Amino acid sequence: MSDEDESDLLAELRRPRPYPAVSITLPTHRHRPENQQDHIRLRNLLAETEKRLSDDPKLSRDQAATVVRQLSEAVEELDPEHFLEGLVLYAAADEARTYLVSAEVPERIVVGESYLTRNLVAASARQIPYLALILSTGEVRLWHGVGYELHELDHEEAGFPVVSSGADRDGAPNRDGDHGATQDFRNMLTEADRKLTPLLQEAVLPVVVVGLRQHIATFREISRHGAVLAVDLEVGGLLHTTAPELVEQLAPARASLAAIDAEEAMKALDAARSGRRYAAGIQDCWQSAREGRVGHLVVEESVRVSARPEAVEGAERASLVLVDAGSDAGSGAGSAAADGVEDDIVDSLVEMVLDADGDVTFVPDGALGETGGMAAALRY
Repeated sequence: MSDEDESDLLAELRRPRPYPAVSITLPTHRHRPENQQDHIRLRNLLAETEKRLSDDPKLSRDQAATVVRQLSEAVEELDPEHFLEGLVLYAAADEARTYLVSAEVPERIVVGESYLTRNLVAASARQIPYLALILSTGEVRLWHGVGYELHELDHEEAGFPVVSSGADRDGAPNRDGDHGATQDFRNMLTEADRKLTPLLQEAVLPVVVVGLRQHIATFREISRHGAVLAVDLEVGGLLHTTAPELVEQLAPARASLAAIDAEEAMKALDAARSGRRYAAGIQDCWQSAREGRVGHLVVEESVRVSARPEAVEGAERASLVLVDAGSDAGSGAGSAAADGVEDDIVDSLVEMVLDADGDVTFVPDGALGETGGMAAALRY
């Protein structure tokens, strides 16, 4: 999915809907035996959701039953064998949507007048596009990855694979027995690096270099694209692996790319603090986002704030009345919607930033210190 398509999808999901709009998130598992328990846990969440809707005084029995039916039909189509790290399920009276995401999500049920898109945004933020260059003695292959999705680039798309002229001699070693130092090998790497140039001109992507240590060292010596060679993965024998096999091998590289992305976000905050374009905490970040001033919002992954936006009479600022997330007012059901309390105001904060063409990065818990779990680099 392109960035534009993804942005359109998130915008469509964020639009207000008639109450009740149900959002369910569940951490799931890729492999047996853990994923066999996921369906049971999901059924338990559905039963809890059904009870919550049935007990909601604002809903008739038919209204509650309609949404429960949408949820049940959507769940019936899910196969635990294809689960990833998280499941996001949305349902309203006239629709149900399911999303498998390659990022862990909390186990939650939220009922309101819009869907909670935060978990999709966080998962999307982890889906960092990258190129994976697979080095071997006689051949170089190139893959394009976005999270757990991998696609090998071929001759028509990028001129790969690049094959050494000595490949048909099984990569005969030089006098020192070092395959990585043969002239054929160096020529092959030079050609592969040259073919990266037009791809990186179209979109500057981080490159993961995969291969034996000496092969990676030689490529780094030759390459003219050192600034984007983001991660080295010292693993051999991956030339002819399938996409599912390779995506598992690349897990450490994806984790490194995510760490680099989080580090860049923290640097942006440091620069904003030095330039006095900085906000921290839910109240200041909320006000700045309402004014369209947030250029980059950074949020700790597990931070959650139940609150009610409240205008201050005679003042330009709007404040948030914070609510205990464990109270009835913060449950996202019952009187909460009538009182204007949002189960997680962070979701609305993220939406405001995205709607104003800002960036959002989620970082590990504790990364932001004493900020209440969020901070922002402001435009002015």
